[in-house]
Amino acid sequence: MINKNLRISIIIPTYNEASTIEITIEQLRNLNGIHEIIVVDGGSTDDTLSLIGEGVKLIQAPKGRAVQMNAGAQAASGEILLFLHSDTRLPGDGPQQIKAAFANQNVAGGAFKLKFDHPGLFFYLAAMGSNLRAMLTGIYFGDQTIFARRKDFLQIGGYPAVELMEDWIFSRKLRLTGKTVLLTGPVTTSARRWLTYGKWRTAWLMHKIKFLYLLGVSPYHLKRMYSDRHR
Repeated sequence: MINKNLRISIIIPTYNEASTIEITIEQLRNLNGIHEIIVVDGGSTDDTLSLIGEGVKLIQAPKGRAVQMNAGAQAASGEILLFLHSDTRLPGDGPQQIKAAFANQNVAGGAFKLKFDHPGLFFYLAAMGSNLRAMLTGIYFGDQTIFARRKDFLQIGGYPAVELMEDWIFSRKLRLTGKTVLLTGPVTTSARRWLTYGKWRTAWLMHKIKFLYLLGVSPYHLKRMYSDRHR
């Protein structure tokens, strides 16, 4: 049976997201079934903070997605934690999909299938590849909007304090506490990074980073590689 009273806390880590945060929060306000919205800012120097508006819990944390998401989890009061990128949109029935999934007490968390906000075969295939990988491996990335029961999140110690691949590590650890699910969604995520730095160049870099991580390269060195390519 679906527990309609299950409280969902949405946690959004931000750093200079003035171009996305206002629209994201407005969309969330129009969804039913959300308990609270928490924005965790990592020291934005643009207008992000002034665009958040009322009714949102705003906290500050050192810059770093894992650190910021953990800080948001500590401030959350919901039984379910959902980690949303500022440039990603939940489907209209996203909260209901989550509550239906958690009707199974063995479910510890999961993520959504995704699509990109830009048309074309490239982005269709990129989304298909991401969704297939998530289905086959149970490894989720942040743009798929990872969610978890708060008790399971705390049990595994939250996100690891690494500079990159924190979502990969987290989703694998979450599977040790219970079943994880990939919901139909889809969430709609921005293609801005791909369009800014080049579609094929970005795809190559992302697959290269995953491969090097599997070979044992540290998240610290992978983060430097990522940052060097995205300046």
